[in-house]
This record gives sequence, C-alpha cells and structure tokens, in this order.
Amino acid sequence: MITAAQKARKYYTGVLAAKRPRLAYVGGWLGHGNLGDEVLFQAYRRIFDRYSLVHYPNVGGRVLSVPSRLLKIAKAAVLAGGTLINREGYLASARESLSVFPNFFVFGTGVANPLFWRGKQGWRDTLPEWKHILNRCEYVGVRGPLSAQLLSDIGLSRVEVIGDPVIMLADGLNHQESGMHNSVGFNIGHAGGNIWGDEHLLEREFTRLAKSARLAGWYVRWFVVWPEDADITKRVAQASGTAVDICEVYKDYSAYMDLVRPMSTFVGMKLHAVALATCAYVPSVMLEYRPKCRDYMQSIGQDSATVRTDEFKAEDVWEIISTWNDNRQDESNMLRRNIKPVLERQKERAQQLIRIITENK
Repeated sequence: MITAAQKARKYYTGVLAAKRPRLAYVGGWLGHGNLGDEVLFQAYRRIFDRYSLVHYPNVGGRVLSVPSRLLKIAKAAVLAGGTLINREGYLASARESLSVFPNFFVFGTGVANPLFWRGKQGWRDTLPEWKHILNRCEYVGVRGPLSAQLLSDIGLSRVEVIGDPVIMLADGLNHQESGMHNSVGFNIGHAGGNIWGDEHLLEREFTRLAKSARLAGWYVRWFVVWPEDADITKRVAQASGTAVDICEVYKDYSAYMDLVRPMSTFVGMKLHAVALATCAYVPSVMLEYRPKCRDYMQSIGQDSATVRTDEFKAEDVWEIISTWNDNRQDESNMLRRNIKPVLERQKERAQQLIRIITENK
C-alpha cells in the first residue's frame, strides 16, 4: 500500500514536471495496471489538451491541500472518470477539491447505483452528501442516463449526459472498413462477488460461448485488461479450447485498439474493455456485471446489446454476434453514427468549460 509520503512525493513530482496552466485530476485509481483507469487519464489529457493534467490522489490531506491552495497549483480540477459519485471513499476528495481549487467540475464520472450496491459490505448511500458538493460544481456532466437519473432523483437539475471520456479516443481512428470475418474478441474478469448473479455461472456460460465460436471455425482472441483477470481468462480459454491468442494490455490503449479493431465482433465484461471496442467501431455485446456497464451502453444507444450477467445465456449471445458477423459493416456504421454526437458534445462542453475557467478569477 502506498504511504502518505509516497503519495505526496509522486504528486509534487508531477506538479513540478507540469507546465502551466494545470488541471488537477481528482481521484481515480491510477498506477494499478488497470487499463480502464489508465485510459481514462489519457482521455482527459486529450479532452483538455490545453492543460497539463496533474493527478491529485484520493484524499490528499493537508500535506497536499494546504500547499496546493497557497501556491495556486491549479486554477481548476475535474473529478476523475470511473464510478466515483456516491462512493464514500471519494467524498473527502471532492470536498477537499472544492476548497483547494477555484473551479471544480464533473466530466464523465459515473454514479454508483444504490439498487445494486445496497446491502453490499462496506457500502453506504452517500447521495445526499454528494448533492451539496455537486450543487457547487461549475458543471456536472455524467457518464450515462442511469447516472443522470440518480442525480435527478435527489433534486439536481443541472446535470447532463456527457458520455464516458474514452469516447474522445474514437476521434481520428483509421477505421478498418471490414473486420476479420468469423472472428470475435472476448473479455472476462473478476468482480469480487459484486456482480449481477453468480461468477461461477458467468464462467460456465462464457466457456460455452467460446466453445461455440471454436466449433464454428471462428478465430478467437482474448483480452485481459487487469492482471487480476489473467487467471480466469486463461482458465476459460483453456476449457473452451481457445487459448491460442490471449492478449494482456494494461497501459497502452493504442495497442489495445490495434488488437481489437480487426475483430468482427466483441463480447466483454469489463466496462472499458467493451467501451474501447465500441470506440474502434467493433459491434460489441456488453455483459452487464454492474449497472455502470448499461450506463455506458445507453449513452451510445446500445441498450439492446447489453446483457445482464444473471441473464447471460451462451446461445443467445452467440445468435447476436453471428448476426452481426454477417452484417458487420452496417453494425459498425451504426456505432459510428451513435458515437459521433456524444463525441461532438464532449468537444463542445470542454471548450465551454475552458472559456469559463479562463474568465473566472
């Protein structure tokens, strides 16, 4: 576990290396080899490319907050990507940021859903406390419709669906017009028991799905985006006879995109494994192990391509991807059309925020 001293050292090293103007990136789970969290940081860099992004770690404390305020380290801060709102562990960081940085805003963060998390060990519904924080933010743009509805339900009116920040990475891709016919990318992982349904049943159905692809003569490529997911991936791949191509990508999103882009279809569980596949315009089924997955898919009009893990049946998903495989270009074009307006909205709002921050004293 990283100590407070190590946290402070890393933060101030980043501050010294960054040129002004700086933008503080508050919270986030960086440095753990999780591609989703790493790619979010890179996405914010692209969105707010006028700023040097500095990671302000979760609960910086006085050793970070007091000098940051006195030395005016940054004029603005953004709440990191991921599902941070309604997570008790990020409350203190959000409060801290309101007092440290002159401008604090939300751009693409998700909201933890009480319907799913209620009763889970160590979780507490903190939405009423978050309401006071979000009311004071310069702007609140959340990942998807489910997040927006949760905030609307507690009386927040100034909330917009801005989409997941990784959508910005869909811009400028050299799109391959047709994928490798009869091919599929797969992603599976651990969820620590915090999943719709049962992880053992998920593993069983995924094994059956992969076997169906192999027996049909399809090319199968597995994607591991967090080291903790490597064992279950290899186990399912070996059990299904599809362990020839297992790709482990933990930091380099460009490498991931290059590997996923040729696939005709994709089926995944981890949110950003699927999100990046959709940003490469690969028709993708999202296995919704938590509500955050559907939150993203609804933001790009893909609710019908979302299957809850407690309702996951191999034959049903196989039917979906088989149909897509025969109409791959049409499905890919539809993804492009759905993602484009979200991407344009992100660009527009980012420029508006930059103007507001520049004008605010």
